[in-house]
Amino acid sequence: MSKHEKSFITFSLDKDHVYCMHDESWGYAYQTNGTATFYAIDDPHKKATYDLGTLNRLNASGEIEVRPYAQLPEHLRPAQANTVDDVFMAGLSLTKRKRANQREAMVKSYFELKERKAFKIDDDEINHAMSQIRDGAEAYLAETLPDPEYSLKVAKYERGEGPKPRSKSSVVLPDKVAASTLRKWAAAYKRGGKKALIDNQDKRGNTNSYFTTEEMTLLAEVVNKEYMSRQRKSKATVLADVKLAFKEENARRDEEGEVKLRTPGRDAVSNFIKCLDKFHVMVARHGHQGAMKKMRPVNKGVEVLRPFERVEMDEWKIDLLTILSKSKLLLMFTPEEQVAMGLDGTLKRWWMVGAIDCRTNCLVGLALTPNPKTSSALKCLRMVVSDKGQFADQMGALSPWSMFGTPETLYVDNGGAFKSLLFTNACTDLGIAKIQTIAGQPSMRGKIERVFGTLATTLLPRLSGRTFGSVVERGTHPSEKLACHALEDLIYALVRWVVDVYHNTPQESLGLRTPLEQWEKDLEEGNYPLMSAPTLRRKRLAFGLPLQRELQKDGIRILNVRYQTGDLAAKYLKRGKHPVNVRWFEEDIGTVEVELDGTWYAVPAVSDAFQGVDASTWVATRRALRSRDQKRMEWEEDVIAQTIADIEALNAERKAARGIIDHGWDEKRFKAVEQEAMASFDVVSPREKQVSASDGLGRTVTPADQTKPSSVKDTAGDSAAQEAAADTWKMRD
Repeated sequence: MSKHEKSFITFSLDKDHVYCMHDESWGYAYQTNGTATFYAIDDPHKKATYDLGTLNRLNASGEIEVRPYAQLPEHLRPAQANTVDDVFMAGLSLTKRKRANQREAMVKSYFELKERKAFKIDDDEINHAMSQIRDGAEAYLAETLPDPEYSLKVAKYERGEGPKPRSKSSVVLPDKVAASTLRKWAAAYKRGGKKALIDNQDKRGNTNSYFTTEEMTLLAEVVNKEYMSRQRKSKATVLADVKLAFKEENARRDEEGEVKLRTPGRDAVSNFIKCLDKFHVMVARHGHQGAMKKMRPVNKGVEVLRPFERVEMDEWKIDLLTILSKSKLLLMFTPEEQVAMGLDGTLKRWWMVGAIDCRTNCLVGLALTPNPKTSSALKCLRMVVSDKGQFADQMGALSPWSMFGTPETLYVDNGGAFKSLLFTNACTDLGIAKIQTIAGQPSMRGKIERVFGTLATTLLPRLSGRTFGSVVERGTHPSEKLACHALEDLIYALVRWVVDVYHNTPQESLGLRTPLEQWEKDLEEGNYPLMSAPTLRRKRLAFGLPLQRELQKDGIRILNVRYQTGDLAAKYLKRGKHPVNVRWFEEDIGTVEVELDGTWYAVPAVSDAFQGVDASTWVATRRALRSRDQKRMEWEEDVIAQTIADIEALNAERKAARGIIDHGWDEKRFKAVEQEAMASFDVVSPREKQVSASDGLGRTVTPADQTKPSSVKDTAGDSAAQEAAADTWKMRD
């Protein structure tokens, strides 16, 4: 700021002006020693002093407003004073602004012709020149810049040098007015400018009610009782209630000889309802939470700058009945497990746990369960941090489903599954900040709630077996008779809808981009998720089922699968048998995590046949082997590997559905399955079959006695058993 700007003020200081600073109105008091002092108009004892340089900075930044002569009465203000007030032309109604514009145009045309002495200041002369005044007002009403050629032709016409040009604009000329009215407008315009020409025609007329006080009182009582209720009656129903109430009141008045009341009609009832406070109506008809959800003021909403910065997860009860008895997935589970998982062939309504990325609006997690529980929440979270391309490919989707990553923040509701210690610890181990939203406020997870609503209105109406949201909406719709969708059909419809429909539908919140386009655009511009997807080992630690196993000389056993490494063997030699903490991951039982002295170690299965095998496939394999030979207690690794391959081939077409269903591997189910597994059979190495040459007509193999490997014998006994197994097959000459 220059020295001149520090010493001299850049706007007028006058005791008749009003100065608006910091949301208060001030009056000028005095100036001394390079400062100016102001007093508050509402409280003259309150004063404020500013340096002139500070006032100039406030003026430059638009933080001070001067209203010239605003403290003077209107009739004492200077004629040319352009008083600033709170009336804005943009805030007027269209018709009110139009009338002010036409009056100003007439006044300016009047002044222009008056200066050119086109008429004398006489009412008769003005009335005679009214057509000329209206024509001149056209230029002031044009909303576009005039054509220069047209302006030249108009100037020639006014000088009498050519014909009147035809107007190219579509301006509606003002109506003719009396000369006295036009002169009044001109005087008001000189005194107060254009705002002095604003009228109050919208306030004209009799605004009193047509009905008497008694009639309005009865109408209000009926409307407040019948319309302002949780029954949410329609206006037509309330009108019938109003007529009935007036009929009963008039019958009473007729008996007592009183004057009857006039019965309001449809328009009267409708207008009365329109005048009610909208928020009070919402509270009365939808409850406080419903009213707050629909009418809570919104500031700037959720601002997300990169993918997976904010992910919302919630549960939703699918509005569809399913019949599952024909599903090939039943081969994977026992009857008890089918009942627990909802695969017993009965009619059920399934729950969907979904997760959405708030930056791209892409659905990044999806899990189905018959009942919301911690395992289903963990299943959905595993899908969030894992590539889902295999689901899209196996379902024949036309678009990719490759959106995955580690969320920075995860917004969940107050459901028991999201409150559980297992889910909370999993988020902590993955570096995810879990935020529990306020109970009863689904709007705090508006993205995922909106997706559920879209699903209910776009996909489910195309599927038979829809149950509708309530008994009232359902009516006589035979949902049970029309329930013909197997579970895999429902999963197929959900995945295809998510990947091919929802992800490819333009959304207004994304600037009319689709969620898939927004995801791809962010990646192209280098706007990547902040954190990478967790490693397989971190997934095992975060999502693995916490178990405790006894470390023995042959390692540890889980579901009759043996795990052993040098670290476990060294620990056994040092401490002998003792319990160890284990993390067992159902999606891949080929490796587990074992804690030794506060450090976690990845321990693979002794047999390579279990690498990449999920727990449900292994349980089904074990049952298949038992059904083949109930008495056999030992099975070779190669036989088990082949059986696993057969089971996976049998369910290849249902593999995607298996990946989305929550198998419910909690502590209770694990104990039940392990009890059966330990009583079934042992896994042994493949036996070597030794043969020698014969007479060329064939070979004879005779099995010799063998000792079953035991985990309770000492090391020497275990080695002898292995040597005996190697010599099991001997040749007969």
